[in-house]
Formats: sequence, structure tokens, C-alpha cells
Amino acid sequence: MKIATYNILKGGTRRVHWLRLLEEWNVDLLLLQETYPHTDHLPAERYPNAAQQTIWVRAGKNRWGSAIFSRSGIVTRVRVPHFDGWVTGARIRHAAWQSSSMESLLVFSIHAPAGGTTYARQVNRILDAIHAMARGRDLIIGGDFNLTISPWLGSERPTSRADWAIQARLTQEFGLLNCWQTLYPDQQPAQTLRWTGNRTIPYHCDGLFVPRSWEERLVSCVVPTGEDWDALSDHNPVVAQFR
Repeated sequence: MKIATYNILKGGTRRVHWLRLLEEWNVDLLLLQETYPHTDHLPAERYPNAAQQTIWVRAGKNRWGSAIFSRSGIVTRVRVPHFDGWVTGARIRHAAWQSSSMESLLVFSIHAPAGGTTYARQVNRILDAIHAMARGRDLIIGGDFNLTISPWLGSERPTSRADWAIQARLTQEFGLLNCWQTLYPDQQPAQTLRWTGNRTIPYHCDGLFVPRSWEERLVSCVVPTGEDWDALSDHNPVVAQFR
């Protein structure tokens, strides 16, 4: 089973982002940010049930928004008040990749907005809203947090206190594990954003957080790189695989 998160940049030029992850990487659960709706990305003849498998919500006045696509199961929208399109939520039941003991799963695709305040404050507000509706259910939270989502080692780019606090909140309050950090605790985070202001600065703001009980099932977490990915977005996807 594979999960991926990807900010595809202002709707996704060339419209190949969804297909590359679904068909080349065999992703089962796809979290997307800054994407146009599935009708712009998935050919109907190959994905005839895409409307039932996708939750997409526009972010404000933008043409793009955030989305969740599950290859199987019953997918219903879960609204996060005040963050429509910046955060898209879904309840997923009876997916082929779900454990038979898991009645339902809440999934949230996050794209933290600035909104006249800091990204850290916005992410905390988003987490407050998710926590209020979680009620003990298993959660997957992933996306573009617009802040450092795995600790930076050393003094070259220190992690801020606000970012540390959010990382701790996700792992302690929500009981989630950071897929990348779990597998590579002693490595610098992989670059997931080639920030247009300075593309040489490594910035790891995209991540996947899953239930802590999945730790033994976690096989890999990779950030696909290369010129072909660089041409598609200023972000790189994060792909986690589970047994």
C-alpha cells in the first residue's frame, strides 16, 4: 500500500502529476495541493469512477484547491471549517488497502495558507479543527505545511520553536508518526520544496503522518527527484509504502 502527497503548483501544468503517481508509482491514496479537479487530470475512460473516489475543494477564489483520491473504498467529504480548499478532508471506508479491523479512516490533505498571520498559527488552527472532529479515529494527515515538518540537524538551518512545537504536537497529541523522520532519524530532511526565492536552500515542508500503530508496516519513504519532476512543480512528492 502506498500513500503520496504532492503540491503540484497552481493547478498543475501538463496535467500528468496524478497519473505519474497513480500509474508509475502505484499509489493507493493520493493527497494533492494546488490542484485542479480530477476531471482535468484523470482520463474518464481509464478512471470511470473517479468522481466517487475523489474529494476536491477549491481554495477561495483560486481555480485550484486541495484533493484526496483513493483507488478504492467509499470516500465521503469531511469539512474543516474556515479552511475550505486549503484543507480537504475525507472519511474512507472499505478500501482494499485498509485493515479489516479498521472501520473508517479520516484523511486530511493540508495546504497551510498565510492568511495575514504566520504559517505556524494557521497550522495550529487547522490541527485544532481536526482534533475536534477526530474523536479517537485513525488519522492520516499530509500535505504542504509551509513550515519545517522534520527537524533540521545542525546549526545551518535551525528549526524554529514554533515548528518544533507542531512536529511534537502531531506525534504526541495526535499519536502520529512522521514517515520520513521515522525511517531517517539521523539524516537531514530531503528537499521537498525548491523555493523560488532561493532554490539552493533545502526546505522540507511536505510530509506524511500516519497512525503510530502502522510503524512496523512502514517499508519506505522517498522523495522522487530529477529534472522530470523539477519541470512539473516547485515541490517534490513524498511517497510512503506500507506492508
